Amino acid sequence: MWDPTLIIMQMLAMQFVYYTTLGLLSSLILSFGSYPPSLSHLFDAGVVDYYGAENRLLMIAFVLNSLFGAVALWYIIQRAKQCLDFTCTLHGFHFLICWVFSGQFPTRIAWWLVQLVCIVLMVVIGEYLCFKSDMKDIPLVGGKADV
Repeated sequence: MWDPTLIIMQMLAMQFVYYTTLGLLSSLILSFGSYPPSLSHLFDAGVVDYYGAENRLLMIAFVLNSLFGAVALWYIIQRAKQCLDFTCTLHGFHFLICWVFSGQFPTRIAWWLVQLVCIVLMVVIGEYLCFKSDMKDIPLVGGKADV
């Protein structure tokens, strides 16, 4: 059933979870290297790069965040068919926010590769979790459920 309000609320919830966990993870991981966290770590595509310990730690935070995103898909969306749609929409909004925040189109190959890896991980793990939930036995109340 088409419910635009539900879809918008789910998308807002996914964005909230994504940026909250990304902010917490990046702050935690960057603290290991004694790097102060900032918004540019989340929204500036130029800081995601292969060179430099700070940039590599940030890449790790993005990849780990995709695991939290997959759990959020399982908990909020609950449909394996919609995992790809919501993940691509989430990362599409992230792309636009990064573009507006930095004032330039993201051109770093490392940023695009990290986003692609995160999308693949989030979709595959999210679909797996949703399929696993869908395959649970439905208990029958009042009947012989153990037959």
